[in-house]
Amino acid sequence: MPLLLETTKERVLDLLRARPRTAKEVAEALGVSRAAVLKHLQDLEARGLVRSEVRKCAGRGRPYRLYRARDGEAPYAALCGEVLKGLEGALGREGVVAFLLERNRALLAPLHLQDLPLREKLARLALFLREQGYEAEVVEEGGELYLCQRRCPKLALSREHEALCESELLAYQELLGLPLSREERIAQGGSCCRYRVGSS
Repeated sequence: MPLLLETTKERVLDLLRARPRTAKEVAEALGVSRAAVLKHLQDLEARGLVRSEVRKCAGRGRPYRLYRARDGEAPYAALCGEVLKGLEGALGREGVVAFLLERNRALLAPLHLQDLPLREKLARLALFLREQGYEAEVVEEGGELYLCQRRCPKLALSREHEALCESELLAYQELLGLPLSREERIAQGGSCCRYRVGSS
């Protein structure tokens, strides 16, 4: 059974899966204090999910501590990051977005939402996304419908490769047959990925 972590620790671990970072880099990426990040890192290290090492500064600066993930998902996340970087070098950003869009189309195709009312489309999409680990839900505010993803299972990769998020947005628009406006993004420090439905 997978180890359950609180949301912030999970986000810290996800960042470290992509590449090693200092506590300062993690704090800046998550928009939280360095002291708070250090507590999370120490706890993760005590659980055996993170390891750290002291590195010497290239110049006259003080030595610093570098943290890296050591759980089962870390090698996979690092490999995915290397593959995406290679694809961007070979295909360019637009080529990578097109490649990822095709993958997303294939993942979403079995949903068969074409003839359903919009709310049913959104409900089924949210259910599918929850099964993929996104903690997605549909909410209505001020007469507007929103698709909200409160967790991103590929957070670290999304921070490094925005093409992942761009292709996701395009795939959702195609599936729903409506434009979406992304108002918030976890990879940019938001509390969720928030899509307003039917807005250009």
